[in-house]
Amino acid sequence: MIKSGTDTGVVIAQISEQLGGMQALSYVPPGYVGNCAVMSGSETLAVLNSGMEAVRIAAYAITPDGGYSDVSVHPSSLEPTHSSFCNWINGLQ
Repeated sequence: MIKSGTDTGVVIAQISEQLGGMQALSYVPPGYVGNCAVMSGSETLAVLNSGMEAVRIAAYAITPDGGYSDVSVHPSSLEPTHSSFCNWINGLQ
């Protein structure tokens, strides 16, 4: 994982308070081009070469169907594990 240089994440998705009020945060700096890891705590949910696809996974992961909390997106030096949200949700690479 690459440190983004900031400890303050930007809210990229949030669910209603009635459903727990979970937020997904991004620690990816503006203009970053490269792989992004979607994390829940210390668990890596996916690594993608598209920041937008990583945001889609993070936004879904905090929903009741997604089942995760404390989800964030970070720059990463890891190899991609999935090519898209659709592949991730269907268990494909």
